[in-house]
Amino acid sequence: MILPHRLKNKVFQSAFIFLFLGSQLCFAQREVMFEQYVQNPMAINPAFTGVRETFNMTAMFRRKWINIPNSPSSQTFAADGTFGNGKFGAGFQALNDQTSYFTTTALSASFAYHLGISDKWKLGVGAQGGINVLPVFDISGNTNRALASAGVGAWLHSDQFYLGISKPEILSHGFGDQVINYFYRRPLYIMTGGSYELDEDVLLLPHILIVQEKDHNLRVDLGARLWFNEKVGVGASYRMGGKNNVYSDAGINFLQLSAEVQLGKNVRLGYFYSTKQIEQLYTISQGPKGIHELMLKFVPNPSGFQKY
Repeated sequence: MILPHRLKNKVFQSAFIFLFLGSQLCFAQREVMFEQYVQNPMAINPAFTGVRETFNMTAMFRRKWINIPNSPSSQTFAADGTFGNGKFGAGFQALNDQTSYFTTTALSASFAYHLGISDKWKLGVGAQGGINVLPVFDISGNTNRALASAGVGAWLHSDQFYLGISKPEILSHGFGDQVINYFYRRPLYIMTGGSYELDEDVLLLPHILIVQEKDHNLRVDLGARLWFNEKVGVGASYRMGGKNNVYSDAGINFLQLSAEVQLGKNVRLGYFYSTKQIEQLYTISQGPKGIHELMLKFVPNPSGFQKY
């Protein structure tokens, strides 16, 4: 009788660990789009909607373990443009993330108003709203739950400098003691950067992102991209801080590398590699750590080279 009892306990413990860690992984799926802020600033700040003053479409494909068949992947899509002589911006974003049996779907629309405050400076204020369909665990198992989403932001910019502050998720859904309560993020973002010509054919685009959120230490991302002759771009970004105070053993610091190619005036291709996954910032994971992303950006009627 001793052996079956121990075996039963081990089965129960294994099932509990699977559900607990699995829930943590899927709760982090919603943040996949947040992590693409360099390629799509609208992902974290609705006030960026329409800043480029032309219609843009960006699609990204994300694969966690590229050497493992049928490994988890995600797809994101973003589009925005302006109307009213550039005073108003409207945008749309979508996310589909598949992790094993867990799927997250997110849809949101954003709107921004852009005000010229001087000959060089413009201020945009924006809001977004949508829905997140997340897998939520309870005692009866895994169920999908549709949650409303809303966010606000501001974006001050000139031709050479920008400063943005935003909170892409302001709603609190009152999850109580459920595990999702520790992983449903509502971060505050402060982002700044600019563009500087180092040479006639070399453009430097540095950026700094500061993130503050509940139960996490302050996080800082430092990064820069170099564009050569507006044809080839390379970049790197390093993340520091942001440790989860609830799960203090979770790793945090990581490096992202990027390479982009401008194919004509309308199409841009990009490849991005991160040394860790966003999910591993929230859990203790022994699995593969690298993440690969591909980007396709399409601008039907560009007005010039797009820095952001």
